Amino acid sequence: MRAVMVVMSLFLLVSLAGSGDASASAEGKRVMLLGTANTNPYIGAWTSTFSKFATQAGMKVTNLSSNYDASVQSQQIDDAIAQKFDIIVLCYVNDQAIVPALTRAKAAGIPVILWATPIKPEYVELFTSYIGTDHSELGRIAGENMVRGLAGEGKTKAQLVAVTGLAQQIHVATRMEAFKGVLAKHPGIELVAVEDGKWNTAVTEKITGELLVRFANRGGVDGVFAMADNQATGAIQAVESAGLKLGVADKGIVVVASNCMKDGIVHINSGQQYATATQIPTEEAEVTAKKVETYFNGGQLKKYEIVPVYGITKENVGRFAAGCSY
Repeated sequence: MRAVMVVMSLFLLVSLAGSGDASASAEGKRVMLLGTANTNPYIGAWTSTFSKFATQAGMKVTNLSSNYDASVQSQQIDDAIAQKFDIIVLCYVNDQAIVPALTRAKAAGIPVILWATPIKPEYVELFTSYIGTDHSELGRIAGENMVRGLAGEGKTKAQLVAVTGLAQQIHVATRMEAFKGVLAKHPGIELVAVEDGKWNTAVTEKITGELLVRFANRGGVDGVFAMADNQATGAIQAVESAGLKLGVADKGIVVVASNCMKDGIVHINSGQQYATATQIPTEEAEVTAKKVETYFNGGQLKKYEIVPVYGITKENVGRFAAGCSY
């Protein structure tokens, strides 16, 4: 009798273990993928790549864009909660406006994966994992590349302007803080203006043109930190329209960015842009899709899953050209 009971107990344990493994699967899981605006090159490349890999893993992805409207995005999260999605994968618009919606998602038991930008430490319990780059590193790399570019022109004194991504996003402030931290070690290099370019090429071109005029009689602008490569394109167009010299080879205005796109690769090769850095959306999105699959298969995620970043200049541009050409 004892032998029979032992066998039955073992059978029950094996059965339970097997049923647990069977229930942990990405197949059929419903993913609400929320971004800021798919018309932005980085966001569009990210969401399409994630959708591709998640779908291949058997997940069902619904991708919605808020067009940088925080209230629309909050409603999208509420809809995901009401429809009982299995997970929300989110690039949020505004770090304060998103908190109530994240709180409701947590109360509903729906895990949230943040991508592209993390959130303030005090809200760490409201998300399962942040998967993406260290934005402080991106800002530091941009600052160091700017200093190197100016040094290549023999300049230890300079006036810089910055045209950022959407200023209300926390990662924009993080990059700028790190950029300024580098400049603080070079007191002759002064950041004289910071403007919100909203990740937009045309807006950045307009702002850069206005800054060039503003400082024309105050020593001129020696360098532009345009936060993304599409913004660097806008800055380059503004410099050329103003008839000013551009690039280190001509001892002109030095342009650097902090996440790569096809335009940046082209302009680095031509010498119009000095540097950028690797925030490659296709790479990050693939990593995120695979991490989400791991999560559904019963694996554990770190609170911060950091994707490494690297600076790009003419010396190493070939290494990253394929990844940045989106």
